[in-house]
Parts: sequence; structure tokens; C-alpha cells
Amino acid sequence: IPSSTVHPVLHRGEYSVCDSISMWVGDKTTATDIKGKEVTVLGEVNINNSVFKQYFFETKCRDPKPVSGGCRGIDSKHWNSYCTTTHTFVKALTMEGKQAAWRFIRIDTACVCVLSRKGRS
Repeated sequence: IPSSTVHPVLHRGEYSVCDSISMWVGDKTTATDIKGKEVTVLGEVNINNSVFKQYFFETKCRDPKPVSGGCRGIDSKHWNSYCTTTHTFVKALTMEGKQAAWRFIRIDTACVCVLSRKGRS
């Protein structure tokens, strides 16, 4: 499995408005849980006397402005735009204080274009 994948071009003549990069993350030590608390992510999980390393498949933006006007293909005369990373929650074995538990943690999941209409001059 390659460690990271870049997603700029879909098919000939088709382009993504935002470039993303995806990778397996196996060295995550801290994260924000679903309640907004900072928790420690355990590097290894012991299940039935077998030890497993925790990996998370994450996708994030390569660049907030892939072109000078913001997102690719957006009419910068009428729109402000930028690329931003969105998140989702996945279960992970974590520690909070001395309490180990499976909790939902936030990870990077996609790169999307944010638009706002430019004011009239």
C-alpha cells in the first residue's frame, strides 16, 4: 500500500476544484474526541492477546488556494473561494487521564471548496 496518494486529476479534461492528499497515519498520539476534549491516542491495541497498531486513513487539502483566485474553476470575479479540510469521527482506543476507552476521535476526511459571493462595488 503506498503511504500517500495525491488526487489532482480525475479523468482527461476533468479536474478537481481542490487538490487533496490521502495517507495512512500510524503515529497519531493526540486527537480531539467527539465531545471536544483532547485525548491521547494509544499506538497499539491488545485484543485477545494479539497486538495491533492503530492506523487511520486521512485525506486533507494539499493547498488552500490551488490557483491564485482560490479553488480551481471558480469565477473569481464574482466569488471568493478557498479549499478547506473537513472532518469525520472514527473509533479509536484512547486514554483520558488514566481511563482507557474506545472513543470517537476527529480525523481529516476530505478537501472541499468554500464559496462566498463577492460584494457588489
